[in-house]
Amino acid sequence: MKKETLYNLALFFSFIFLLGSSHGQLIPRNSDKPEYRDFTSANGKTIKALLIDKTEDTLTLKLPNGKSATLSYEKLSKEDQEYVRKWDKEKELFLTQCKTLTIRELLEIRGYESFKFTIKGNHIFVEGELNGNKSQFMIDTGAGSTVLHIEAAKEKGCKVGPLDQVIFGIGGEAPAALTEVPEIRLGQAFIEDQVLLSADMFKDIPNARKEYDAILGAEFMSKMRAVISYKEGRIFFRPDLIDNDDEIEVPDVPEYRFFKTKDRKTFKGKIAKKNATSIELAIEGQNKNLTLPLGRLTDEDQKYATDWSPQREIFLRQCRGLTVQDILELRKYQSFEYKRLGNHIFVDGKLNKKDTRFMIDTGAGSSVLDVNWAKDTGCQVGPMDQVVYGIGGKAPAAITQVPSLTMGNAKFENRQLLSVDLFKRLGGGAKAYGAIFGADFMRETDAVITYREQKVFLHFSSH
Repeated sequence: MKKETLYNLALFFSFIFLLGSSHGQLIPRNSDKPEYRDFTSANGKTIKALLIDKTEDTLTLKLPNGKSATLSYEKLSKEDQEYVRKWDKEKELFLTQCKTLTIRELLEIRGYESFKFTIKGNHIFVEGELNGNKSQFMIDTGAGSTVLHIEAAKEKGCKVGPLDQVIFGIGGEAPAALTEVPEIRLGQAFIEDQVLLSADMFKDIPNARKEYDAILGAEFMSKMRAVISYKEGRIFFRPDLIDNDDEIEVPDVPEYRFFKTKDRKTFKGKIAKKNATSIELAIEGQNKNLTLPLGRLTDEDQKYATDWSPQREIFLRQCRGLTVQDILELRKYQSFEYKRLGNHIFVDGKLNKKDTRFMIDTGAGSSVLDVNWAKDTGCQVGPMDQVVYGIGGKAPAAITQVPSLTMGNAKFENRQLLSVDLFKRLGGGAKAYGAIFGADFMRETDAVITYREQKVFLHFSSH
């Protein structure tokens, strides 16, 4: 029997702008109050102010009381001096106008197709098709490869081989079969003629509800240039770049977007005309336009069509050069460049002030610590009298008191998590990380994961 180590950690816990004129003046959808930042003086005093102008030698700050102050660079701390030097007035004004731009709007004008996902028990699911059959998929960044549930693979026309392979999960090892998959499709994004593994995903899991047909793993996310946004409840793909490594991130003329209907049809086009009850789409590659009643569109695309105007379209195109990072940093997100080992993604943080590497895993319903690392970092680890379930069955776990877990400015204090031996049943090898950063913390911080920019973004508000 050939063994293929698959770090598939899908854990199941038992308890657990508009343009104001033809001159191109940008006007935001809503007037936002200016956001003041903390500036620190050279002697350590901190004030809240808004940087409104600068010269080669001086800068001008606007104070909350409406007064302005002009001072030389050396009056500020070295960190704030660097901030002022990098600050660009025109860019700042433009970004302020773009503040209401959603990730969906930004990505769709760059050719991404979006899918609304559902959350069940912290796991995220999207609808798609397996060989033309309606299917449910779980999005799992912690799974190195896409894996099919063997029953679904057989029922939906895949050619399943003998169970002579082995995959490893949190509960141990499980038999698996090489499986010929003609097609997996989500909208216009698809992969075809793949050989994947299939296994009994729900074996030995008490009262398991067979809620999905496959786990879409990290290799699928990477190939599709996926962006996952917990805040908007959406996942985005670039289907036209599946086989293209030389990505042009911002096309010269991002004319077309995807429109979806309630009867599950998808059209790639742009609005040519609209009235109170319908829109006329210019379809990519066709000479004739298509008229669609507004009521036929999905709720999200109805809203897009209702809000659409030629002026709004121009605004969106002006914004196409922005990155996800530009938009999120306007909203006080913190970004982390992740490290990639195989198909897995990792971010560095701290567990009780000790440097710790975390695997980012949307398939883990709750964050989990490696039990040995939890002890080494001073967590209070209880007896191994709990149980976690996943591929391979069950594994013992311990309730663990965690004084602090930090990732940049995101700080989780006095939390109760589970600890488990993450590596005992995963085929051995080096311990590449100390904990799994799961869907519970990602939901709490409205996380955004982008495979194109290779970053994880977290928004943390202290309560």
